[in-house]
Amino acid sequence: MNEAQGKRPSRVGNVWRAYGRNRYALLFYSLLMMLVLTPVAAALGHSQNIIRFLCGFALIAAVMPNQTKHNRYVLLAVMVLIVIVRFASERDDVPVSPGSMLGLYGTIGLVAAASALKAVVTARIATKEVVYAALSTYLLAGIFFGQLHLSVESYWPGSYSGPSAFTEVSALYFSFVTLATLGYGDFLPKSDLARGLTIFEVIGGQLYLAVMVARLIGLFPTIKDEL
Repeated sequence: MNEAQGKRPSRVGNVWRAYGRNRYALLFYSLLMMLVLTPVAAALGHSQNIIRFLCGFALIAAVMPNQTKHNRYVLLAVMVLIVIVRFASERDDVPVSPGSMLGLYGTIGLVAAASALKAVVTARIATKEVVYAALSTYLLAGIFFGQLHLSVESYWPGSYSGPSAFTEVSALYFSFVTLATLGYGDFLPKSDLARGLTIFEVIGGQLYLAVMVARLIGLFPTIKDEL
């Protein structure tokens, strides 16, 4: 009896298996929620800490699809630690630069975007998860390029100019405007580094859309509906 119970899947194991089957769907909706709540929090005059929390939540959500049975808890603990250090970096008595943590956020987020992209490129059939991975890649790029832009501004104030301060929300807005090549012109990169990062994002965004649309079209004749 005890041996049979020992072989029975645990509830925690079932939760992780369910997450594994829908990890990119959950990632997509988590990122979408973050994009909706961030400007709302700013408009309501809430603390920047809420916006930083949302960005930290997005970072954890971005990385967790890469978890395995052996590293899931370690990976989660490391990401939570990074988010805590990011909050602590805003304190003057902590010897950690906010700019360096923003750069780390951006780098980890873009690596996670590359992992989601790999899942799409290597897929053989167009499942729901493949489509969600493709959508999540675009959102991850916009969100975490924004963190890199904010990191540049943190290290070199005045790298970006605009009608208001270059905040977390401004950086997020500027990143998606750049990624989509809208070119509103309200926020502008002023330094060579800021312009170089902007050019890289523009080129990456356009190449992504061209390649990804072609890839998904190629997969749809063998589409597998998992609904």
